[in-house]
Amino acid sequence: MPRPLTLPRPLYDPGLAETLPDFVEACSRAAGLLAPGDRVLVAVSGGPDSTALLHLLCRLRDRLDLRLGVAHFDHGLRGQDSRDDAAFVEDLARRLHLPFHPGRGDVRAEAAHRRISPQMAARRLRFQFFGETCRAHGYAKLALGHTADDQVELFFLRLLRGAGPQGLKGMWPRTADGLIRPCLGVGKAVLLAWLEREGLPYRRDASNLDRRYLRNRVRLELLPQLTAAYHPRLPAAVWRLMDLLQEDERLLARETERALTGVVREVTQDFFTLHLPALFSLPPALQTRILKGAAERFTEDQGLTWAQVTGLLALARGRRRGGEMPVGRGRAGRAGDRLHFWTPLPPPPSLAVPLEPADAGELTLPPGWRLSWRTVEAGRRISPKEPGVAVLDRDALTLPLLARHYRAGDRFRREGAPGAGKLQDVFTDLKVPRWLRGHLPLLESGGAVVWVLGLGVARPFKTTPASRSVLEISLEPLTPETRRVLHTLQAWLQGKS
Repeated sequence: MPRPLTLPRPLYDPGLAETLPDFVEACSRAAGLLAPGDRVLVAVSGGPDSTALLHLLCRLRDRLDLRLGVAHFDHGLRGQDSRDDAAFVEDLARRLHLPFHPGRGDVRAEAAHRRISPQMAARRLRFQFFGETCRAHGYAKLALGHTADDQVELFFLRLLRGAGPQGLKGMWPRTADGLIRPCLGVGKAVLLAWLEREGLPYRRDASNLDRRYLRNRVRLELLPQLTAAYHPRLPAAVWRLMDLLQEDERLLARETERALTGVVREVTQDFFTLHLPALFSLPPALQTRILKGAAERFTEDQGLTWAQVTGLLALARGRRRGGEMPVGRGRAGRAGDRLHFWTPLPPPPSLAVPLEPADAGELTLPPGWRLSWRTVEAGRRISPKEPGVAVLDRDALTLPLLARHYRAGDRFRREGAPGAGKLQDVFTDLKVPRWLRGHLPLLESGGAVVWVLGLGVARPFKTTPASRSVLEISLEPLTPETRRVLHTLQAWLQGKS
């Protein structure tokens, strides 16, 4: 977990600018941000905050034995100004004798493709570039120029959006993946005073004055009004509150991590399952944190609103109609005593493949299944336990068989049923989600459904002691998509059982 800043107060007094290098070094040592010999990539936009950070780390590099590099990402949103920023940072890196790593991205195209805001798209592309640069050049840490003012602005932004303690705690000075913020305890006015004192130039971004953006209105209007009317040291007071919230967050995060081991049942990149009885045995604070953490695996950088968290709680407790709800790029749904989170699959391709199985053979079905079969000796009893294996009474079959996907109107005779019922009703009884049903292969014989992946063999086609010839069918996933279908179905049916 990130370590605390452990300082009694942030540095807000511009009159103390000359102490800034020592203050940043003390912050870095106290929070464990830097270690001797660290290779650090410094993200520099050219603005005052990141420019000051770069110069400060250069002043400290001999004391801390640092190996520094400079990265600049051009978002391509401000025309010539963006190009001038890139040229300024490149020249700065050259004058400091540091490696320079430029990057550029199409923010508008990314925003349109992912249907997110330009700000989110810019952040996504920027951090993708920083991560790739760190990996390619062996940098262990990425240093960002966020200040104490940024931290306090974030508090009010999240407060206005109804965030809870996890959101109000703000940015960590250090994260587990190597991101560090050495100036998080320094006010912007101090950085500006230090740059002026040292005669160091920097770039100005006119968009920071654009009041169309909420962050700018918080910085330029709300905070000055609150400070003037209610508390002259409001930013420092809020910063200390956020530091205390981070201490609480560390404790709760450890407790949540311990509790997770008894709650999580399935974890893949696209699927996550929680055991609800175990979840509801925990204190409410841990319940909401676990639900929020599970859901945020599918929300990228957007986070979760309180309305979404309460919706998840209602879904988990069976108090939400429909049994499913959207969560970012994924969905959440309850089945039995489990709550599943998943990324939906694209629509399945058309599947209609006739087959006349001989003694043994195999073929490939779209979108990526291997269907194999063999004839088994009469009298040999087989009890398939895998959902992709079926054992059929060969004499009950009408050839050719047809391999296809589920269609509305299909009928299926379950064990113990007096006749064939709607396959849709079987799916509903087992709470197989609608989005998954169309991906499930089945076999048809003479117009009747013989077998459905995960549901087993229809009653008229099951083997009996009197069966003279037995056909064993096996369906194996070959692609990530079909493996997801099988894995998701198994997890869902396990939750129902």
